[in-house]
Amino acid sequence: MNSDRAAVGLILGSAASVTSAIALAFAFGGLNATLAAVSIAIGSAAGIWTFLKTRNGKKKPVSAWDFLMFAIFALAALRAFLWLIYPVGNEWRILSPYNLGDISLHIQFIRYFAGGVDFWPASPILTGVPLSYPLGADLWNSLLLLLGLPVERGLIWTGLAGSALTAWALWRWGGAFAMAALLFNGGLAGFALLQTGQLQDFQSQLAWKNFFLTMFVTQRGLLYALPCGLLLLRAWRDDFFRESSGLPRAAQFFLYATMPFFSVHAFLFLSLVLAAIFIFTTKSRLPLLLFVAAAVIPATTAIWLVTGGFSAASGLRWLPGWMQATEGWKFWAMNFGISLPLFLWLFWKGLIRGDAESRAFALTSLGVFTLCMLVVFAPWEWDNTKLLLWAWLVAAPLIWSNILRPLAPLIRIPLCGILFFSGAVSLLAGLDGRHGYELIKKSELAEAKKALLDVPPGTRLAVDPQFNHPVILLGYPVVCGYDGHLWSHGLQYQEPLEKLRAVMRKEDDWRETASKLGAKWVYFRGGTPVLESTDPGGPFP
Repeated sequence: MNSDRAAVGLILGSAASVTSAIALAFAFGGLNATLAAVSIAIGSAAGIWTFLKTRNGKKKPVSAWDFLMFAIFALAALRAFLWLIYPVGNEWRILSPYNLGDISLHIQFIRYFAGGVDFWPASPILTGVPLSYPLGADLWNSLLLLLGLPVERGLIWTGLAGSALTAWALWRWGGAFAMAALLFNGGLAGFALLQTGQLQDFQSQLAWKNFFLTMFVTQRGLLYALPCGLLLLRAWRDDFFRESSGLPRAAQFFLYATMPFFSVHAFLFLSLVLAAIFIFTTKSRLPLLLFVAAAVIPATTAIWLVTGGFSAASGLRWLPGWMQATEGWKFWAMNFGISLPLFLWLFWKGLIRGDAESRAFALTSLGVFTLCMLVVFAPWEWDNTKLLLWAWLVAAPLIWSNILRPLAPLIRIPLCGILFFSGAVSLLAGLDGRHGYELIKKSELAEAKKALLDVPPGTRLAVDPQFNHPVILLGYPVVCGYDGHLWSHGLQYQEPLEKLRAVMRKEDDWRETASKLGAKWVYFRGGTPVLESTDPGGPFP
């Protein structure tokens, strides 16, 4: 189908644009409008080549359930991303409370990269350390910004394009059930609607939250990583267990090796799937060995870059029960509902009666799920969901085909209702039109822009460590940003933060302290912003 070839071309073209931009930024000391245009041109050429070289996949019929899920996915994406960031009077607002802190960080990154900073960039949220973050999605929006598309519009259009590609990839991977698995994951909390009669996201206080609201909308790397990762999984499923996928091996290699620029978690999960395929299919071992061996150097280089040379603390620690704390069995029942029993049922069927394909994918999913229940991979325990998401989406179609579909309709339909009801309630509540949270006032942003008019992009400032500080939203690097971002990224920020607080209180030698922290200017936020130089005899903007 030409739609398949077009989607594959768009995915690879995006990856090629971002990878080219990184290479050009290294070569020329930063990005500008010309380099952005060259990067997009290279990506477009690569996308067209992939479109021409990719063979049409096996035709997949579209059922009534598929049409319904496409419609729901489209409505959810339109609501979530058209109101991702929007103006109301003197305010910029955000639809989702989950996204208040995250979108501030992404806006800073986008404007920071577009400002022409040297590559590999220094961290814009902490002085003296390299950037340790998969920058791919934000760098893509930086290219659009350099070509004249405003940040807010770029975020919206990228979100809508990523949603369309993700819906396509989920459908090609596992049909309507796979789309429902992303939109409606949840446990039992949502059944409180039947008791209270009030529509709210009952799942929001639990660990297993709605993935569409809490990850797909907020974790911008997933706009690329989900469709790309699912494309690779489907290609490997077809190449090693079914008919040929038609996706050129060179394209598979490029997408896999560059995935760390967008999502390290997706890359790790894909690598585990390759290991499982290697174990369960003897004919795949030599080609897989050569494939992975060739990817070691570029993929490791990408991981080294996005982790700041492996400088950020991993947060790795033993934590049996994950976020269970003292809740016991109630944690598992309320969070996961019947998804966990279905997971275990799938494992039993895959282990005892499954073929090589179901074993490779089902056992990988269950292995990752189990590991995430025992070990935490980041300072914030909830970040394990960045791996759990993949385990769930890969297992969901197997749960449908191996467990639910063979059941009689009188059993299958209620089970699907129980599985997805709570997540559906969360989705409806999370996209409720009554929501809307102030990010920043337009007037304050305009005042900050005026005050910083003569301060070159890339100049580091000392500011109050607030996630929505106007200096941060304008893309300037700061001495020490919002502690929630710093902590979750595994950065050692406590000492600089204490010194920053002394600077903002104007304690003795505050100018000298700010200068030692790498700041050339200190921005005091108030009724009227005040910008002071760390050099008392230096020029003022």
